[in-house]
Amino acid sequence: MPRAQPLWFFMMVAVLPATTGKSFDGLLRRTTDGRYEAYMKPPYKSNHASFIERLSNEDMVIAWFSGSKEGESNVAIVFARLPNGTLQWMNPRTVSQRPGYSNQNPVLFADNNTLFLFHTQQKASFTSTCNSDVGSEDSAQVWALVSTDGKGEKFTKPKLVLSKAGSFDRNRIIRSLKNEWLFPTYFAGGSSKDQHSILMENAKHDPYSSWVGHAFPKSDYLVQPSVVRPVPGKPNLVVFFRDRRAGNIYRATSPDDGKTWTTPTKTTLPNNNSGIEANVLKSGRIALVYNPTHHARDPLVISLSEDQGKSWKYTRTLETSSSGKNVVEYSYPSLLQDTMARIHVSYTYNRETVKHVIIPNEQWIMKTY
Repeated sequence: MPRAQPLWFFMMVAVLPATTGKSFDGLLRRTTDGRYEAYMKPPYKSNHASFIERLSNEDMVIAWFSGSKEGESNVAIVFARLPNGTLQWMNPRTVSQRPGYSNQNPVLFADNNTLFLFHTQQKASFTSTCNSDVGSEDSAQVWALVSTDGKGEKFTKPKLVLSKAGSFDRNRIIRSLKNEWLFPTYFAGGSSKDQHSILMENAKHDPYSSWVGHAFPKSDYLVQPSVVRPVPGKPNLVVFFRDRRAGNIYRATSPDDGKTWTTPTKTTLPNNNSGIEANVLKSGRIALVYNPTHHARDPLVISLSEDQGKSWKYTRTLETSSSGKNVVEYSYPSLLQDTMARIHVSYTYNRETVKHVIIPNEQWIMKTY
C-alpha cells in the first residue's frame, strides 16, 4: 500500500507558489504545468551525471559528481537526501574523493536498509599519463561504498569492485528472478568501436565478492545499458543502449533473465551520444528519458512505450532552452516512480547544478493531465 503523507505535507503543497526564478537551494517548488522542481545546491563549480533512488522509508536520495571540471583531480561523488514528507533537499555532502583521480557516474542501489553507492574512478586529466579533457577512460575502475544506517548518513570508505581498467557503470541495478543483482556496465577503453556493454551478475549481494559477466553480443559502439523487466515475475528483459556514433538508441531482449541477449537493433529514437535511462512504470509502460537529437544535449524529453520499447506513442519535453542561441546542456537523466505513482527525474542542468523534477503521473506525459 502507498505510504500516506502527513496532512501538513498536502497543506504545504497547496499553498506553495509556482516557480518564478532559479534558486539553487534544493527546495521543491510547484510549476505552472503541474510538476514540482528543485535545483540542488551545487557543492563545487561543475556538476554532472546524477542518479536518483528511493529508500525503504520513502526518503529520496541523489548522488552526482561535482568538482572543478569533469576529469580533473579531486572531482568528488556528492550525496543528498530528501526526507519523506518534506519539500527541502538536505545539503549535499562529499562522500568519495581522491587526489589525482576523477570520480564519475554514481549508481545508487537500495537493498532493504542498506544503501550501496557505486561509482567509477579514473586517473585525472593532465597527469603524467593522461592529457585528455575528461581524464583517462582507459584507467577507469568501478568502486563502491556502503551505508547501513537506512538513510545514507554515513558511508564506508570506497573499495574496488570491478578492477578491469576501462570499466564503467551508469544505470540502475535490477534483480534477477533468483534475487541476484544484475548490474549493467560497459567497457570504455580504446576506440569507440572497442567499447561495448556487459551485464554483471552477483548472487551474494556483496559488491566486493566475485561478479559473473554476461556479454551483450555485437554491442560495439553501444554503451551505458539500461535494463528493465517489462512484466514482473517473467524472465524476459529489455535493454536500451547509448550510441557512441550519435545515431539512435538501440534495443535488445533477453528470454532467460539476462543470461543471453539478442543482437541490438536500432529504435526510432535518436541519440546524441549522451546518457539515457529507462524504467518500468506501475502501468506496465516503459518510460525513457533522453535527448531526442543527433548533436546537442537540448532538449530533454520523456517518452512512453506500451509495447516494451518497440514503439513510443507519447513524448513530452522536460526541458529546453528558451533562447535557442546559447549552448546549454540538459543531460544524463535518471528516473523512477514512487509509491504514489509520481515520476521522479533528475538530470544535469547546464553543468551548473542538478535538477530534480516530480511529474504528477503518466497522464502528464500523455498531456491528458
